[in-house]
Amino acid sequence: MSIAQFRDKIKAKLQKDSCPSGVGDEADFEKIFLTPLLVRAARQYPDVRVYTHPWNNKIRCKPDCETARKNQVVVGCPKCWAASKKWASVFAFGTNNTFDIVAKDESGKTLVVEAKLVHNKNGRLPSGDIQRMFGQCLLAKAKHNFVIGVCGVTGGLDFMWDSDTQQVRSLFEKFGIDLIFRTVS
Repeated sequence: MSIAQFRDKIKAKLQKDSCPSGVGDEADFEKIFLTPLLVRAARQYPDVRVYTHPWNNKIRCKPDCETARKNQVVVGCPKCWAASKKWASVFAFGTNNTFDIVAKDESGKTLVVEAKLVHNKNGRLPSGDIQRMFGQCLLAKAKHNFVIGVCGVTGGLDFMWDSDTQQVRSLFEKFGIDLIFRTVS
């Protein structure tokens, strides 16, 4: 099975799986919802390995990151996460751009999931956070085969500000970037 199939599975799950309660900030969104979702999905794809932030985890893969079998890989292994920066980061215009979650299959194809959690305030989303997610997705696409930008929204979306959404979504799809906006309670 390919990383493209993994991406399709992730997209479907990101759109329909319920987000657990207790998500208060972006780190929670990533730790409580995104990482477990990707890890569960990756179990069905033995050739796909998911790399996530360690979040203070000290446990490492056994016997080591390079030779660990699938059942010995530790999600959030600090050594794997650090090593992934070499192949997953995008170095451009004097910057080092890293991403929230990355995955790689045995053929070397890669996937990036870039996440934001934003709060609806008086019917509007914060433009800066949305623009930052869009920029990170474009930077990721410069190096990676597949990119998913997922934005969790507390308080729901206001469709008054939606008249150009489909054009933006279509433009990103032309670049091979999937955008998912979903409500988080």
